[in-house]
Formats: sequence, structure tokens, C-alpha cells
Amino acid sequence: MLYHLSEWLKEFWFPFNVLHYISFRSFLAFLLAFATAMVLIPLFTRFMKKLHTSLGGYQREYLTHHAGKRETPSMGGIVLVLILILFSFLFLRWDKPYFLLCSLTLLLFGLIGFADDLFKLLKNRADRVPHFVRNLALQGGLTAKQKLFFQFIFAFLIAYFLLAWVGLDTNLYFPLFKDFYLNLGIEGYLIFATLFIVFFSNAVNLTDGLDGLAIGVTLTTFAVGSFISYLAGNKVYANYLGIPYIPYVGELTILAMALLGAGLAFLWFNTHPARIFMGDVGSLALGALLALFALLTKSEFLFLIAGGVFVAEALSVIIQVAVCKLTKKRLENGKTDCKRIFLMAPLHHHFEKLGWKEEQIVVRFWIVSALLGVFSLMFLKLR
Repeated sequence: MLYHLSEWLKEFWFPFNVLHYISFRSFLAFLLAFATAMVLIPLFTRFMKKLHTSLGGYQREYLTHHAGKRETPSMGGIVLVLILILFSFLFLRWDKPYFLLCSLTLLLFGLIGFADDLFKLLKNRADRVPHFVRNLALQGGLTAKQKLFFQFIFAFLIAYFLLAWVGLDTNLYFPLFKDFYLNLGIEGYLIFATLFIVFFSNAVNLTDGLDGLAIGVTLTTFAVGSFISYLAGNKVYANYLGIPYIPYVGELTILAMALLGAGLAFLWFNTHPARIFMGDVGSLALGALLALFALLTKSEFLFLIAGGVFVAEALSVIIQVAVCKLTKKRLENGKTDCKRIFLMAPLHHHFEKLGWKEEQIVVRFWIVSALLGVFSLMFLKLR
């Protein structure tokens, strides 16, 4: 909105023309998002604390040393999602599809997480909810299959809009190769993009298990995303680096900076001991948005490197489940047992079992994420 408003205002006072620049709108979005989140998150935390108490709290499973977190309210991701949708409306250009596509992604995947978090919270009051959703409340939220069903539907919808609205090509580009790419075709690209969005959405969700872990890694990854989107949207820089040029995709830089601002404010309250958790409403939405950034900038492999912590967390669960199913056996007492690669999955719980303190794991994962982010940017030049 501000971009288009400046078209009119600059006729009265030329300095308003500064709103045309992505760099200025990015820094302004960062500062305003941080300030907005610093005001809203404490208010939302107090509201959720009262709601959390009145409904009897979450029926969540915790490791013994995390038992004290049962009273910590969740769903703080609602604030992040709403701020990002609002700021995309205010700061991104309306004549380009990125505003609608990013907002739709946040809204759809946020709704999945919101439903899951809400029904977990309503489990103790299942007798008071409408009959048609009572089973969801009784089972304590959506099942994994139910979440995956909606994730695949929404991810396919977003993948379709990438081709229909943005007009992206169906090529898959590889780091280190300047002129080599793989054309997936329309069907192949829809399948790839759908799986990519679902993977990252769940990867961020699985990482959200320790105070400050998911949001900290999200910040480092989106910092890389802001840089890549700015370069990919600038024809001079894109041609110099040999990366695909995507017209006006630099607008994503503004949204990434808004996320960095709001995310830093959230980290202020989410750092150990957390006053509020992000919840599925935040982690699923931010993971899907991260995947969208990668697809829009044609930098999927760079984001896999930059988001390596998310990838490792997701793979640890996939490997653990696969190995357990393959080696599953029934014991004489009727119980079942299986081999395990990790002491516990996701990966951060493995390190907890090794004796690392929560703060050590979180900060070290942040450091690894920052290093992976720098490493991924090296590939921009190595083509």
C-alpha cells in the first residue's frame, strides 16, 4: 500500500519517493514489525495465560525435566502470522502476485496449526464444543494423517498458483552449475513444489521443541532468504552472479525483514524460560513461507543448506521411524521393541539425552544455522 500511496504523495512532497526503494521499505518494515510485536506479544501472552488456565491447560507430553512447561501458554505464532500478513499488505506492491501468495500461504498453513493448537487446548472441555468437532477435541488435536492431508491440499494449491499467478518456469537449478538445470515439466514441478512445501512446514514444526530454538533458526534462515530474494530480483546482480532473474521478487526482501523484526521480538519472550510458545500455528506457517521463498527465488538447494538445522531435525525423525518400523519385533511379554539410531527424535532431544542442557543445544544450533547460512551464500558466486 505504501508503495502505491507514495505515487500520489510524491506529487506534493518529493521525499515520499523514498518509499519506492525496496531497501528503505525493508528497514522500515523491520523496525515497525519489531515495535508492533513487542507491544502485542505481552498482551497476547496475558490473554492466552488466562484462557489456558480457564480451560485447564494443554494435555501435552513432556520429558520429565520439561514438566514445568505445562503451564506455558502456546499459539504465540498467531501474532507473527497476523503481523506478516498485515505488513505484506502495507509494504508490498499490490500489482505483483507476491503479496497475495505470501498472505495466502501464511493463512492456510496457519489455519492448520491453529486448529491443531485449539483442539489441544479444548481437550479438557470437549463436552462443551460443537458435536461435529468433538472428536478432534477428545483426541487432543489433529492427527498426523489429518494434518498431512490438509498440508498436501494447501501446498498443491500454492504450487499451482506459483505457475498460474507468478508464471515461474518449471526448471530446477543446481548450485555450482551456471547453465545446467532440470526441466521438471508442469506435472513434475507441481509434485516437487508440493512435497517441498510440506517438508519445510513439518521440518520447522519438528524443530519447535525447545525455548527459542525454532524462532532462532528461522531468523538466520530468513536472513539468508532476504539477501537471496534481493539479488534474484535485481537484473544486474542476477546476471553477474549467474542466478535466475525473477522480476520483482525483491519484494520478498521486505517481508523477510518484517519477519526478522517480529521474530526478534518474539525471541525476547520465547527465550529460556519461555513466557509463550510459538505453537503449530506459527511453525507450520513459517515453514511453508520459507519453502515459498525458496521456490519463488529458484534457490531450493541453497535453502536446504541454509535451513540445514531444519532438514537435520526432519531427517532424524524420518530415519528413526523408518529404522524402527523395519526392525520392529514383539517381545515375550507382549510389548514391542525396535532398534533406534538416535536416543530420541527429533535431533534436539537426542542431545538432551546425551546430557546437554537446553540452553547449550539452542545456542549451538543457532551457531550451526548461522554458519550454514554463510556457507549457502558462497554458492551464489561459485557457479
